[in-house]
Amino acid sequence: MWEMKSYPESRTRWGSSAVAVLALLLSVLSPSLEAQQPAWTTLEGFWLSDGYGLLVEIRGKTLSTFELTAISCILSRTLTHQPELSAGGEVTFHEGATVVRIAPVGRDSARLHYDGNASDIVLHRSASRPEPCAQLPPNTPEENYAIFWQTFAENYAFFGLRHLDWQAVGRKFRPQATASTKPEDLFQVFRSMVEPLQDAHTEIDAGDIRQEFEGWRPDPNHLEDADWEKAHALVNSRYVQGGLRSFCNGHVEFGILPHNIGYLRITTFYGYSDQEGYSAALIALDQALDSIFQSAESLTGLIIDVRLNKGGDDPLGIEIASRLTTARYLAYSKIARNDAGSGLHFSSAQKCWVIPSKRSLYRGNVVLLTGPDTVSAGETFAMALMGREPAVTRIGEDTQGVFSDVLIRSLPNGWHFGLPNEIYLTRDGRSFDGEGVPPDIRVPRYSSDDLSRGRDAALDRAIAFLSPPS
Repeated sequence: MWEMKSYPESRTRWGSSAVAVLALLLSVLSPSLEAQQPAWTTLEGFWLSDGYGLLVEIRGKTLSTFELTAISCILSRTLTHQPELSAGGEVTFHEGATVVRIAPVGRDSARLHYDGNASDIVLHRSASRPEPCAQLPPNTPEENYAIFWQTFAENYAFFGLRHLDWQAVGRKFRPQATASTKPEDLFQVFRSMVEPLQDAHTEIDAGDIRQEFEGWRPDPNHLEDADWEKAHALVNSRYVQGGLRSFCNGHVEFGILPHNIGYLRITTFYGYSDQEGYSAALIALDQALDSIFQSAESLTGLIIDVRLNKGGDDPLGIEIASRLTTARYLAYSKIARNDAGSGLHFSSAQKCWVIPSKRSLYRGNVVLLTGPDTVSAGETFAMALMGREPAVTRIGEDTQGVFSDVLIRSLPNGWHFGLPNEIYLTRDGRSFDGEGVPPDIRVPRYSSDDLSRGRDAALDRAIAFLSPPS
């Protein structure tokens, strides 16, 4: 607990009139005295999240989060107060590179923010821990199965979209989890339950038996890593004039194409710095964009290539979008499932905005290249460009169709799994989950014939689109 000054009890004897005067003074001063209390003192206690299945407990210098379902309560992490980063009523906690900020909203509500996320988690004060937190769940195959199933039942947002009856899944697979079920068999049960979703934001990590699973939408023209290496080498050698400049540990590259068109390739929205944490990544990205756009007025157009983009931190995509506009606009809104298994309900929408940067900008025409390997934050980046003026033209194919932050949960046996619980919406209320963000001009990705002939049809189309009339 934080140390507080204690005042020795006064030995003065007060008369009844003096007591009345003191009581009146305290009643008048108490609001202002309360306002002067450190922010962390107003946050002490238990908080339940609106969606996300979280219990947050704040005690002095520590914040603990618990993964909560109707049948379980598992400690997720414990973070330590970081006073040097706390300001303006906001209280900051950290664990390694993870930074969490909490700001009180009145006496009984607060907003929790993970650095690197585009939105907050709304918290409401609770008088006590929920009943499932009274005891630790046992580490048995039956209990691990029950928590896995229950977590999806309460949080997964897309059973209807993915055409999967989760109750039927439970009836089919629950008998296969018994006291004698081996870990390898239990892993296969979990995989069989979620693999039909074909959702790239579902994952299972069973470290003790060295098995893992990641969902994916089938792609008849799937490209392996070696194919992407050939494709990138093709662009570098045939299209880029003078080579690519590398930034952000190689995840951001920039060069010049024919007709003085800029080419910006972004393969991830993470790993931008050798120093861990979102703030270091943001610094690295801003330095890169300062260099890339220092002579932006000379460009006749800009092609941004996210055809291979493995996702990462959504706000980094918004940061790039902020360098491409002179007017504030809505990137997207986010809602999170919050019905705890009864029906299908969502939290109030949180709006995420693109705000023009005060650093170097590019104001001209932009083409965005997309495809099925444009995943997660690569896709939210595509959404974040939809409100830009002049409009961004998308060329290529549909993106993967997964947008939500991945809700990572744990089991009593130490395994971890992830699932999506959020929906991203355009200004008009449209989501692209499942189908992906569609192109304005549809051009197939690299075929084996394209790679062998040294041709990039989508890039050719983008260059022609941006080139001045001959």
